[in-house]
Amino acid sequence: MKTFTRPLALISHAVASGCTTMEDARPAMQGLKGQPVQAAFAKLGYPDEEQNIAGRKIYVWHTSSSGTYMVPTTNTATTYVNGQAIYSTVEGTLMQSYEDSCKLRLIASRGGIIEEWDWHDNNGCERYAAQLKG
Repeated sequence: MKTFTRPLALISHAVASGCTTMEDARPAMQGLKGQPVQAAFAKLGYPDEEQNIAGRKIYVWHTSSSGTYMVPTTNTATTYVNGQAIYSTVEGTLMQSYEDSCKLRLIASRGGIIEEWDWHDNNGCERYAAQLKG
């Protein structure tokens, strides 16, 4: 049953963790505003990217994963033989794909003080949200 690993893992993880979202982490993010960027680094680890734009520093954390998994399918068919209906069940699989991603940006002043946050979440920010809340 290796083909069910991904969907079952997602479901059990969601139930166990309570699905921490970036919206849930918003108060923690707001609480970091005005603090040195090291406070964010302590929660999230070092960023994946650092940019300088218009005298401000932008720190970026991102992650992505993609893959496929198989979903079982069941179809019924009716065949008539000599006017009599014969019912059969056909079992198979359907391949599904997923692509999860997250991009979290922190904007800091020239002096390294956190000014703003933003993010783009496609089912991939749960880890960052949990780290911010924790």
